Parts: sequence; C-alpha cells; structure tokens
Amino acid sequence: MSQPFTDNNGTTFYNINVCRSFSRVLAGSLVALENQPCSEVVIINNTATTLSAYDDGYSGAANTLIIPVNGIVEIRGITNSSQVSANGTGRFSYRTQYFSLNPQR
Repeated sequence: MSQPFTDNNGTTFYNINVCRSFSRVLAGSLVALENQPCSEVVIINNTATTLSAYDDGYSGAANTLIIPVNGIVEIRGITNSSQVSANGTGRFSYRTQYFSLNPQR
C-alpha cells in the first residue's frame, strides 16, 4: 500500500503557490504592503473610505487605482507585494498569491 505524501518537494507536483493574508491599518499616508513574494495581490477595501493603490513606485494622481468602499481589486504582474502601496485611513485586508490564471503544467 502506498504512503500518503507529507512532503512533495522535488517532485513534479511540488506546490510553490504560497499564499498569505494580511490586515493593515492606514493613517492617511502612503505605505508599502508587507514584503511577501507573489505574482499578484488582492486588496479588499473594508474601510469606511476610498483607498488609493499604486504599483512600482508610481504614486502620482495619474497612476492612482481607486478602490471604493467594499471594493475588491487584483493587481497582477508583480514579484513581491512590497511593489504595491496603499493610501487611505482605516484597516484593510489583502492576500498575496501566485498563478491564479496560469495554465497547469
């Protein structure tokens, strides 16, 4: 009888999709998200105000991604969540993840 996998490191089926969830309080200034390797970040605006998000150091008005109250936005094409910054007031949540739309191998 075969044994169940407890560690699949080094196999064809090794899962590198490490996801993490975070909650952060903003106090009205631009703050980079937590340093976590990922290919995308899902931001959930559960504050009482609009949030602004930016990527790759662009923080001008022309580069603002506005997230309405109770809005959810996904930012892709990054290699680390610290490439994304947010500005607003209150506590918001976000999740880092890999490969949500990549084809399977």
